[in-house]
Amino acid sequence: MPMENYRRDIISQLPDDLLLRILSSLSLKEVMATSFLSQRWRSLWKLGSKLKIGNKDFSELLVKWVSRSLAISNPQILKSLDIKLIPGELDRNINSLYRFSSLVKTAVSCGRELKIEFLYTSLELPSIFYACGTLETLILCRLHFADVPPNGSLSSLKTLCLLSVKFSRDESVQKLLSICPVLEELVVRRSGYSNVEIFTINVPSLTSLSIDYIRVGSHQPAGVHGFVINAPSLRYLNIRDRHSNYLLFTNMPELVKANVEAVCDQSESLIGSLASVRHLSLCSKSSNIPYHAGTSFAFLEHLELCTCSSECWNLLSRIITDPLTLRVLKLKSVCSIQFP
Repeated sequence: MPMENYRRDIISQLPDDLLLRILSSLSLKEVMATSFLSQRWRSLWKLGSKLKIGNKDFSELLVKWVSRSLAISNPQILKSLDIKLIPGELDRNINSLYRFSSLVKTAVSCGRELKIEFLYTSLELPSIFYACGTLETLILCRLHFADVPPNGSLSSLKTLCLLSVKFSRDESVQKLLSICPVLEELVVRRSGYSNVEIFTINVPSLTSLSIDYIRVGSHQPAGVHGFVINAPSLRYLNIRDRHSNYLLFTNMPELVKANVEAVCDQSESLIGSLASVRHLSLCSKSSNIPYHAGTSFAFLEHLELCTCSSECWNLLSRIITDPLTLRVLKLKSVCSIQFP
């Protein structure tokens, strides 16, 4: 390279790791501009771990450039695509919908993680999304999710996060979960925007489940609402729920660690489903914490119990007489969540 050109392109002589750090701090429009600096920069940005696209990046030119650039790359060169759009600031016309579909197609073709935040607006994913065999992580945040088509399949999806998602009806939740045959981790965050009454989680392959149902604002459901959980492979359970009035836990024989903070009075299956745990943290302000006569904590090694309910002492006296394996006992006098 001639000395004059070398001086103009001296930044390209920096190590890839440093250049990637520089690119990660730039907007997508600036990243596109850098691709014209040299042949090396043209492909280097695609080695970044995550690509974020917001309203300012949603022009037809930028979307076409991203889709075209990734289409000619090696498969799955992009690890993650993060789409955050505010529909009120976008044109709700056919061109905007086409650009969104193009981005989703790019994600399922070239990436392993897709995050979509649509700010409380209905979202209909393109049909190619439901035939994706490469996507491993899907994060849906603050949107209205349309129904799953009959022949959909997310055959490689292992992690699913549903964060303040509104569904068309209760059955739509299970339809989505049913097309994820190898799902291992599920995160559910319910809010006042969520409209599902009974959130049914029936996933044989699930090993980790996290539920957060703390904030509902002024949209507290009037009828029966809560969770039904059937996860025979579940090993880790974390639930913080101050609003459900119905909780049903069934078939969790592999459970090793559980952190349960709940206010529900109708959790008859709760204690029995936790019998296999080795590490248990329990906080319940129920008037009666159920403990069936046949329940035994034969494997329990670590117990943390909140003393916010007078019933906890009855529960404690029965638990500590069962396991010979108990090594750690902690009593907490302050709730980590505020009950009504």
